[in-house]
Amino acid sequence: MEEALTSASKCFARKPVPKSWKRWGLYLIESMVLIGLLFLMSRLVPVMPSFVIALLWAVLTFVMTIGHVYRVVVKKTYRQVRYREGGMHARFNNGRILSIIIGFVFSAVCSAGLILSTPRWGTLEWILTVISIPLYIVVFLVADKLSRREYTENYRLSGCLFWSYIVVGVLLVVLYTVATLVRPMTTYDSAVDAFLAAKNPLEGASSTLVSESGILMSFVDGMKLYGISTASHVSAAISFAIVIILSVSTFFGIAGLLRVASIDIGEMKRVFSPLPAEGQKIADLHVKKAYIVVAAAMPAVLIASFVGADSWMATVATTRGYTMAERFVRDQMDLAIYVLDGKYYDQRAVEMVREETERKVAKLSEKNSEVLTNLINESFDKRLENVDDYLDWYYSLPADYERLASMITGSAEEFVTDQFTAHIENGIDDSAIDEQLERYAAQIDQYRTDAEEELAAYEMDDVPEWLIVEKEELDDDFFSDSFEPAQRLLDANDRVVISSTIGLAAGVLMKAASKQFFKKFVSQIGSKLGASAIGSAIGGTAGTVAGPLGTVAGLAAGAAVGVGVDALMLNIDEWQNRDEYKAEIVEAIEEQRSEVLGALG
Repeated sequence: MEEALTSASKCFARKPVPKSWKRWGLYLIESMVLIGLLFLMSRLVPVMPSFVIALLWAVLTFVMTIGHVYRVVVKKTYRQVRYREGGMHARFNNGRILSIIIGFVFSAVCSAGLILSTPRWGTLEWILTVISIPLYIVVFLVADKLSRREYTENYRLSGCLFWSYIVVGVLLVVLYTVATLVRPMTTYDSAVDAFLAAKNPLEGASSTLVSESGILMSFVDGMKLYGISTASHVSAAISFAIVIILSVSTFFGIAGLLRVASIDIGEMKRVFSPLPAEGQKIADLHVKKAYIVVAAAMPAVLIASFVGADSWMATVATTRGYTMAERFVRDQMDLAIYVLDGKYYDQRAVEMVREETERKVAKLSEKNSEVLTNLINESFDKRLENVDDYLDWYYSLPADYERLASMITGSAEEFVTDQFTAHIENGIDDSAIDEQLERYAAQIDQYRTDAEEELAAYEMDDVPEWLIVEKEELDDDFFSDSFEPAQRLLDANDRVVISSTIGLAAGVLMKAASKQFFKKFVSQIGSKLGASAIGSAIGGTAGTVAGPLGTVAGLAAGAAVGVGVDALMLNIDEWQNRDEYKAEIVEAIEEQRSEVLGALG
């Protein structure tokens, strides 16, 4: 058996490992031509007719299939020595049709990925692709050296090709993954933002199927961007996995093309030839028609399927409101739009901003209302403390005579209000209330600015109409509900002027003026004036009886009598009315306090 294996091996390969400079020079030319055509394809796909794209897809698939089937043929050659010629196992092992079909299907997936992906490639992807050409040579030579211990001479080529394909594909994926992860990561607030950020160079392509695929690719890219953006906040491992999954097929497609470029043209003939019999020379091998028919039929089927599907998709696109890809992406995104001044905003994002603003305003209003309540209570408590001081002054003789003097000059009402305010407001400083309200108003203005800036950040440009599921016009004051607690608090200041000492004092005075003791002031001042006149008259009469000296003495006596009468009347008034007056003043202060606190909500 060893002799048969050796004989078959010698027949199978003339140049087991193509490592000559001439061979690698040919590889460089072939690989650069392939990559150049790939680059040209990436620029022309959007404008290519449907049939040309189908033909290109079939050619790429056919080329990649050779590399996959070649390894299968080598394995079959090795296994064939175990079977007797003409036996069932030998005939089955010699078959190639199933291998061609499987290899073609796998290659079709990879080549389709290249056709759809390369138009979206940037500098990074093309640099990696160019680097892969010399990288493949290095990996192959290393594999050749390491495989000397593992493979017989005539089977090293297959092993080197296989491991070069795997290693280069893996290295490209790893390099792309690392380069992607180290680049600055753009954060997207929603999947819609990521989808719109994903460029779609295939939009408006001549082929409806390609155009549809471009929409789906943008969706996939958008989900990749959003997934990586989201995952980067959670786990680097998740981001790493996403990048790998989305890049494997594309870069292994590149590695597959390089593998085919490194296979000698004479070796490629083995893909379509029966396995060599013992002692059979390479020149004697012939190409089997069945394999050629299958190899030719598969691309033909692919082209026909593509053109037919493209035609059907074009018909669907013209007879329905949305294409199949548009409907799929539309259903996945479920995009609802707010329209304000002709600009589009993501409805969910706007609602999020509105809810967050409402939460912040409510929290700030609650905090400020608590602080203002404490400051206002302290202010009114101080007024209550001043009531006794005011009444002490009110029931003093100097205050009594000042009231009499104001009655004579005609300014009694003004005097009463000024003195009441001066004593009740004595020592009260409401500047802290002013400062708190100013800070609060400034914070609310900042919240408004922040909300407007956040809203602007969620403006959506270039949104295709087919993507919008729901559209609603916004009023200019759509944020008003969010600021309602703040507006209520600021309006309270306008209603009761809580941000001014004068305003609070005026409120207390207004409440006090409606009480009975204020209405008695003028009449009591008149009574006092009458009592003083009686005292003076008594003194004057005594002076007349006693002569000039008696007149002076009488005036003095009259004054003394008047003062005594005033003091007596004042004491009586205080004894009778002080508690009532105090209660009414306290009531006026508490009424104003309740109004102010009630306005705060």
